[in-house]
Order: sequence, then structure tokens, then C-alpha cells
Amino acid sequence: MTERSNSFFRYLAYVIELILTFILCTTPGLLPEIFGAKPALVVCVALTVAVFEREIPAMIIGLLAGILTDLGYTDSIGIFAISLTIICFIVGYAANNLIVAKFFNYLLYAFVAVGLLFMIYFLVIFVIPGTEHMWDYFVAHIISRMVQTFLFSIPFYFLNHFIYSTLSPEAG
Repeated sequence: MTERSNSFFRYLAYVIELILTFILCTTPGLLPEIFGAKPALVVCVALTVAVFEREIPAMIIGLLAGILTDLGYTDSIGIFAISLTIICFIVGYAANNLIVAKFFNYLLYAFVAVGLLFMIYFLVIFVIPGTEHMWDYFVAHIISRMVQTFLFSIPFYFLNHFIYSTLSPEAG
């Protein structure tokens, strides 16, 4: 296969992965809630794609994942779409230009990115409006969602590493 067709099939695989994880997360009763929250699997896909791809494809996948996450978790499009787009761009830039994204480096990227993403969400949705019992919600839902999303990003790292290494331009 040519480099162009490899890239097409690689991006197609990422989009299918995003759609399947969105369906998995939003179908009631399919994914159990652990400690009051479900992991944001779409975020896992976006972060793992960001460490393997360049900045612009990472940003586009981050935007798509952010829109899907907003549709699944919030009532409006915006918080995750904007923040995940920016975070994926930064992770893509850092992984390609600063610190190469080997597995242990990826764990650092994922830990910081997931923590930052959900802290932005908590700040915008609960802290700025001054919602009552916001700390109860933080402890009961946000921390659990952050930990689960981080842990579930590990298998997605290996899946997307396989996709990237199989369909990278060098593989053709």
C-alpha cells in the first residue's frame, strides 16, 4: 500500500475507534459505573492518538473526541471540545518534538492531560457558578472518572500503537 492509503486507513481506524468507544460509553447498562462514574473512553482514544500523530491530526481527533464527550457527558458542546482539542495539540507537539512517547512517558502525558481535562470541566461547571455540594460531586464522581480514564488509557495506548506501527508511512 502507498503512504497515502496507509494514512487514510489509519485515520479511519481512529474514527471507528472513537465511534465504538462513544457507543460503549453512552449505551445504558453496557459499561458499569465504578464508584459513581464511568470512564471517558473517548478521551483515552484521543490522548493515545495524540502521542503517535503529528499536532494537526492530534488536534482534529481531539476536537472530534471532545464533541463526542460533550454530547455524552454534558448538555452543551464546548468544554471538552475546546479543552481536549488544545490538550491533544499540546500532547502531539510534546510527544513529537520534546519527549518521545514511549510507554512510561505516555503514562506521564496521560496522567497530566486527564487530570487537567477533568479539572477544567469541574472548574467551569461547578466552581465558577458556585454550585452547592460541588466537593461532594468532585469526590464521588470526578476523582473516580479521572482514575478510571487514566487506567483505561493504558490498553488504548497499546491498541493505537499497533494501529500506528502497522499503518505508518514506514510500514508501506
